[in-house]
Amino acid sequence: MTQHNDTKYLTSNEQIPMVTVSNNPAATPATLWLIDDDAALRLILADTFEEAGLTVISFTQAQAAWTRLNDILQQHEAADQLPDVILTDIRMPMMDGLSFSDWVHQHFPTLPIVIMTAHSDLSSAINSYQTGAFEYLPKPFDLDEAVATIYKAINYQPNLKITNDATKPAQKTVKKAKNETKTTTELKSKPKSKNQTDSDINNNPSGIIGQSQAMQTVFRAIGRLAHSPITVLITGESGTGKELVAGALHAHSPRAQQPFIALNMAAIPHDLIESELFGHEKGAFTGATTTRQGRFEQADGGTLFLDEIGDMPYSTQTRLLRVLANGEFFRVGGQQPVKVNVRIIAATHQNLEELVKQGKFREDLFYRLNVIRMPLPPLRTRPEDIPALANYFMQRAAKQLNSAEKQLHPTTLQMMQSFAWRGNVRQLENVCLWLTVMTTGDTVMIEDLPPELLDNIAPNVEQQSNAAYHVHQNMQNSQNSQLTQTHDKQSWQQALAIWAKQSLQTGETDILQTATPEFERVLLQAALNHSGGKKIAAANLLGWGRNTLTRKLQQLEMIAAAEKNNDNQSHQSLK
Repeated sequence: MTQHNDTKYLTSNEQIPMVTVSNNPAATPATLWLIDDDAALRLILADTFEEAGLTVISFTQAQAAWTRLNDILQQHEAADQLPDVILTDIRMPMMDGLSFSDWVHQHFPTLPIVIMTAHSDLSSAINSYQTGAFEYLPKPFDLDEAVATIYKAINYQPNLKITNDATKPAQKTVKKAKNETKTTTELKSKPKSKNQTDSDINNNPSGIIGQSQAMQTVFRAIGRLAHSPITVLITGESGTGKELVAGALHAHSPRAQQPFIALNMAAIPHDLIESELFGHEKGAFTGATTTRQGRFEQADGGTLFLDEIGDMPYSTQTRLLRVLANGEFFRVGGQQPVKVNVRIIAATHQNLEELVKQGKFREDLFYRLNVIRMPLPPLRTRPEDIPALANYFMQRAAKQLNSAEKQLHPTTLQMMQSFAWRGNVRQLENVCLWLTVMTTGDTVMIEDLPPELLDNIAPNVEQQSNAAYHVHQNMQNSQNSQLTQTHDKQSWQQALAIWAKQSLQTGETDILQTATPEFERVLLQAALNHSGGKKIAAANLLGWGRNTLTRKLQQLEMIAAAEKNNDNQSHQSLK
């Protein structure tokens, strides 16, 4: 593994060459440039990728990698020094990963970049894809997944040049361009994206909150689809946030400055839907005293969001099909076609395939809409997102009602995580409003929850929650009692030091191998107890990934089984 942290600066009058990659990954081991300021993570990733057969060159800063790439641009280094793929973090000192990715994409358009970040929100995903990143990896990620992503990026070469002589070595060609090079200072101070400032990276202007794997999949999909005019069909239960996702797709698209029109098919009387969608001419029907533009005309150049598309009347589906096929329609009572350029985003909580079988939905329209399907996960499948969502809604409710913000007790949050949430995020938001109004104290306890939550929780879950509450109270009382006592009692670090000293004095070796599993076992058990046995929540408490926690549990179980077997064998020999 090679590591670089050197820095150089360029003048603004130097010329920018354009580099195209046409390497042959099969000829020699592929080269990965790894950029991360976290030394521990950088070491782990480098070892992983080297074991996977890659040549890894590690950088502590994006600026150092930029310097080497610029040397290739200026032909100070050979073009064959170009890597096959770059893996970079977003947040680093001096030059951030997004600015670096944007610069690389401009001047090395075929060089794939994979961006990783611990700040895995929608903005990070959107910004990553906007800079031309091949893929976006939210931390913590599975190492096998990372290796697979890197190899996928290496094998994806849209501009690969094919030669007739298969024995020729891989080549990387350099083409001159007449653009001016920006200094590293300019790159460093460049905004994260065209539409967002540095301060916006921590925010989520879309209002979509989630750190779970299911939501990361949604964020990736939004990031990839935002800049495409392709039709999207959003599916999911009521209250999962379909309109928010549609709004995010529009807000981060080239159509962002044009209208975003949302229309709920289930909320419009069937005899008025065609007029609402396509407009009408004066005198087209009784009451049509003026010519009126429909939603399609109003959304021209922008996005039309058709919610609950499954409730659209069959006759209207035929007219919608014409718009999707030809980009034109007739107003009600009109004789001249109206041309529009509208991106369609549809959504439904119904099973459209089943409606097609029942003859309630046109099959040809279904295939027109079902170009890219984006399923949204129900809230009950991502309980780890509930604390962040609940706190956000409690803050918003306090601001909306102009009242003091109520705090959710940890045991209350645990109880809320065990609820089914049939109304999904919308139901959670309503509960937070209810709590803000009805809770008398500053802290929301379990007994303050609305009856519909408590009545629909299984008795065993409720008992567990009450037990957890009492345990928490006892622990809190114990901690408070300990704080009032003198500090003559030894800490766990002191106890560990005494154990280590005694073990060494008795001639024991490999004490670290003995202590580490026991240390991890104690922390694992504490985290699992605190999370009510939920592995994902326990992994988050420990700062691990779910896969890491599962692997550790398996290792500890194997160790425990081996120890038990040894004890049995010793017992038998004594007999």
